[in-house]
This record gives sequence, structure tokens and C-alpha cells, in this order.
Amino acid sequence: MTTEPANAGLATRLVQWMASHRESLDAMMAEEGSRAIHEEFLMAEGGTLPDRAARIERARGASARAWMRHMGHGLDQVWAGAEPGLPERIERWTAAHPERLEALVLEEQAVAERRGLSGDPQADGRDVELAAHCRMFAEALATQADALAHVPAPEFSRRVARWARAQDARRRAVEEDARAAWGSGPAPTGRPMTAAPGPEPDEVRVQEAAAVWAHVRILAEALEHTLDAPPGGPA
Repeated sequence: MTTEPANAGLATRLVQWMASHRESLDAMMAEEGSRAIHEEFLMAEGGTLPDRAARIERARGASARAWMRHMGHGLDQVWAGAEPGLPERIERWTAAHPERLEALVLEEQAVAERRGLSGDPQADGRDVELAAHCRMFAEALATQADALAHVPAPEFSRRVARWARAQDARRRAVEEDARAAWGSGPAPTGRPMTAAPGPEPDEVRVQEAAAVWAHVRILAEALEHTLDAPPGGPA
């Protein structure tokens, strides 16, 4: 008799919860967007004016942070291993360890170079940054969830990332589908689920939104797989 994995269906439940609580995501997008604008204002006061690429990168980071917060609240609702206060603890840990995100970006850049870059520097840089945000979430989750106390947080993060990388083709398909839907579909279907940079053309905003969503979708699947992987076994 085959026993169903403990977290079977977690990714589907998580994605459905996140989609059905769009208002919460919008509020987090607004908060993170305001934070990004404030940081840019402080930089300008100090004499540093960000260029277009830096503004897009800052907005991308805001979108990723909002999505990770949203996912934390989703796990709180649909994951049996969640304890009271888990989303807030994840957010506090993430905010207190910005250096970890910087380190993860460097790690993901090194991995991307070893695997071979696509030839599109913008796309490669975007994927590296978003992969780092996903690893940051996985590390925060493993640090704060009692159900994962037996797994070193960096190792859990690496296992999530390895599984996600193996789904590159699927991630690109999810991104392409989202770009097509949000680029031409009617609202609300065509409304990108992101806080993309306002001054940018719609094409750029949709592209950014689709990339963020694709990484989020694969992260949900990676978490389901990795949470059910045997302790110490390959993920």
C-alpha cells in the first residue's frame, strides 16, 4: 500500500490561496513599492541618482519581497507544519538579515555561470536575483518553522534551489504564459500580479511581472517536493 506524501497538493493549495487573496498581495505590493521609492529618495538626497536599470531592479526586489510575504501568509493557512506567528517571524528574520540575500545573489550568479548563461544579460540577472529571493524565503522558513528544526536552514535552501533549477523549462513556460495573458488579456486576468516600475512601458512591466510570478510558482512546487523529501536524502 502506497502512502501519500504528507505535503501532497501543497503547491496547488498554496497557489490557490495566494490567487484568492489578491487584495492582501496588492497591499504588500504598495508597502514594498513605497519602501523602494523612499530608498531611492534617500539615495538622491545623498547625490546618487539611480539609472533606469537600477530602478527596474529596485522595483523587482519590491515585487519579490511582497510575493515572499504573501507566500508566508499562504503557508500559514495551508501547510500543516505552520505554527502561529510563522509569517511574522519569517518577515522579521528576512528584514534582519539583508546580508544573506546579498550572499545568495553571489551564489546564484556563480551557479548560473557554471551552468551557462543565456546570452541575455538582463534576463540572466533577473533570474539570478529572483532565485536568490526564493532561496532567502526557504532559508527563513527553515530557520523559523519548528517542523524544519532538524534541517540546517542553508541546506534546506540549497535543496529547494536544486529542485527548482531542474524545472527551468517549466518555469520559462509559466513565464511565457503569464506574459501572454497579462500582455493582452482583459482585466482582471490581464492585470500583472506585481508592483512593476510605473514609468516603464507596459511591455517591460509585464515582462517583470511574469518573471516574478514564474519563480513564485516554481518555488511553491519546490517547497512541496522538498518538504516531503527524506531527511538527508537528495532533493
